[in-house]
Amino acid sequence: MWLRTSAGSWIVDQSATDRDVYFVMSGQLRAVFNTARQDLIFNDMKAGSIFGEMAAIEGAPRAASVFATVDSVVAKMPGPVFVETMYSHRPLAEAVIKTLSQRLRAMSSRVSELGALNVRSRVHAELLRLARQDRDDPRRAIIVTPPNQSELAARINTRRETVSRELNAMERSGLIERRRGAIVITDVLTLSAQLEQAVGG
Repeated sequence: MWLRTSAGSWIVDQSATDRDVYFVMSGQLRAVFNTARQDLIFNDMKAGSIFGEMAAIEGAPRAASVFATVDSVVAKMPGPVFVETMYSHRPLAEAVIKTLSQRLRAMSSRVSELGALNVRSRVHAELLRLARQDRDDPRRAIIVTPPNQSELAARINTRRETVSRELNAMERSGLIERRRGAIVITDVLTLSAQLEQAVGG
């Protein structure tokens, strides 16, 4: 079944008990973990991504809620059909295992950061994770269409005001430049070294 969903529409609720599996065909979806304090952003999923496979395989409630950040198209497959297809089609099984492994690594890294790093270092880590190296200057990296301060706060489990304060401090010290529609990390090596020092300290 094909589903067209508009930006802001919820597709999956983390308390749901259905076992459908979804394939992102176009657009972008966001997985969040709902808490009483705020929604924690887990990851963004673009075309080619899959979600819902954990519920299909183990039959447990959803691990996260998912909504569309832009107009999107997804394909939905019943859980039992997905599981049967996965066990009879090795390439699909390998792709699912790889996806689950990548998510586990990402979650382990995020949990480690939340437990070991202060807010400043978590901001640094998230900016480095989102950035792509500048082709013209390898010392610099660019975040095109960066998340707003509320979204960044939801990614690292803090408040928007705290993120704003840290970004302002980074800008004053010359670590970043904020442009229309982009954030430029001016010295990736220095920022990475500061983060490594925080992790080791």
